[in-house]
Amino acid sequence: MLSIGIDGGGSTLRVGIFNENLECLHLHEIPETANPSSIGFAETEKRLRFSVLQTLDEAGVDFSSVRHVGAGMAGVAQNLDWLRNVLVSVLPQAEITVAPDYEIALIGAHGKRYGILVLSGTGSAACGINASGELAHSGGWGYLLGDEGSGYWLGLEMLKAVARAADGREKKTKLFVETLANLKISDPDELITWLYAPERNNRQIAKMASLVLSAASHGDSVANKIIESGADHLYQLYMSVVKRLNFADPPVMFAGGLLSSETPLRRLLMQKIGLN
Repeated sequence: MLSIGIDGGGSTLRVGIFNENLECLHLHEIPETANPSSIGFAETEKRLRFSVLQTLDEAGVDFSSVRHVGAGMAGVAQNLDWLRNVLVSVLPQAEITVAPDYEIALIGAHGKRYGILVLSGTGSAACGINASGELAHSGGWGYLLGDEGSGYWLGLEMLKAVARAADGREKKTKLFVETLANLKISDPDELITWLYAPERNNRQIAKMASLVLSAASHGDSVANKIIESGADHLYQLYMSVVKRLNFADPPVMFAGGLLSSETPLRRLLMQKIGLN
């Protein structure tokens, strides 16, 4: 009896096949978003179907042997029935369980349905489950309404800072120079052409967060200001969940590329929460 696990985040889609002992027999991963808020439901369904079928083909597994499917994906919190229906159409014989990406990340991080998770990757969110099994989340509104403290947000704030510096409204620091060099442009006015190009996407902007983190590590004042603001936003997400679940000193875990390793953003957020 086999199971399939699906993790669809803002930047990567992973499909794994597992045996009865939850040992991963095969993992298929593509560096693309499966968030319908970013690429639309039709394209998300197309990528999801293709990835599941390709994973089965690569592993030499017949779809009829799959008995359970668990899927957690970004951008589907309000559309879980849609996700379930897509998976049922691909694997009609399997028992389907679906959830938002932040819920499966919390359970995976803590190993149980209890605690708080703060996530900062392409997007940002916080969620928690208390001893009564109540779930609350904050953030996850997407790049137009929120995602403060995320990779996309840091990248965009950096580009805004470059625009202000070009106008003389903000100091030109090393971050200004490194941003133009990274984008391979010599004139700040070219930033408009780069940002509004039809092929530009959220993932490309989110990847630029690494420039902000690196500059902040080297003491760049503008970068540090952006990181400080990002950490404040993530702390607000955390506190919103704490208050709504009446938590007292809850266990906290981090997820997402910006918080999964040692970064200035992670250090500041830990200080604000009181984890060090």
